[in-house]
Amino acid sequence: MAVYTSITKEELKEFLSDFDVGALQSFDGISSGVTNTNYLVTTSLNKYILTVFEHHSMDELPFFINLMTFLSGHNIDCPNPILNNKKKSINLLKSKPALLVSFLNGSEVKEINELHCFAVGKALAKMHNITKSFSEKRKNDRGLGWIEEKYFAIKSKLTSIEKNMIELEIDFLNHHHVGDLPKSTIHGDLFRDNVLFLDERSPSFIDFYYACDEVLVFDIAIAMNDWCIDEDGAIEKNKSTQFIEGYETERALDKEEKVYMPIALRWAALRFYISRLEHIHSSPSAEILAIKNPDQFKNILIDRQVTEYRF
Repeated sequence: MAVYTSITKEELKEFLSDFDVGALQSFDGISSGVTNTNYLVTTSLNKYILTVFEHHSMDELPFFINLMTFLSGHNIDCPNPILNNKKKSINLLKSKPALLVSFLNGSEVKEINELHCFAVGKALAKMHNITKSFSEKRKNDRGLGWIEEKYFAIKSKLTSIEKNMIELEIDFLNHHHVGDLPKSTIHGDLFRDNVLFLDERSPSFIDFYYACDEVLVFDIAIAMNDWCIDEDGAIEKNKSTQFIEGYETERALDKEEKVYMPIALRWAALRFYISRLEHIHSSPSAEILAIKNPDQFKNILIDRQVTEYRF
């Protein structure tokens, strides 16, 4: 989340006039994240999150809207899209697609403990079980093809060490395919800033705009690369054990998934290393933006390359 598109109070009041959400009281830009523009909107009736989409087209958005509506209807604690008086959830704001969703109470965890890891693993598995019956499909547009495309676009700006490391990893992944591992709709970005906690056992998931149809072990690896690490980026045994135990209270991992997990951790590390490098070298300016350092995922990737974790 970030603020690339600035809006005025009058523009927002006009946008909200089509919704039964009460009178606008205040709105504030949200700095976390890097892809879309987000505002916390407070009205006389409630709080909401307004997202202005900077890259997705109108045609792409129904998948995300329908997914959040589906998950909310199956007791997954996540944002619920708000319909306007014309029964539409996607509307234009400053000529860009915009979505209003419910505000979730809770906050991002700053100091992660084993209870948090267990709870996130359990909630993720519950989501994976439910998305098996979600009929819509969306290709992973941040897969290995995207990684290679973005790497070659920024290659000239990287050091020889960075280039060698990335090319080694791309070659490795091209020789270690996922095969027939279990697949369904994944969150695709389950970092700590996309999970809100009211207490240590009650996580809510937000920001589903990288959701896609992919192997489930990739979603687990993305989460573990953020939730289960020490200050140097290495997998912390107790946290990872609790994450997997929490996950398997809802869905048992099969042998092939556990064997592939070290590879998935490398894949997930490379995916976010490339996205952060690409953002640093080619992203547009924003009024409010939290810059995420690519070096964090460079260190994580190096660790995953030299350490084969077993689960």
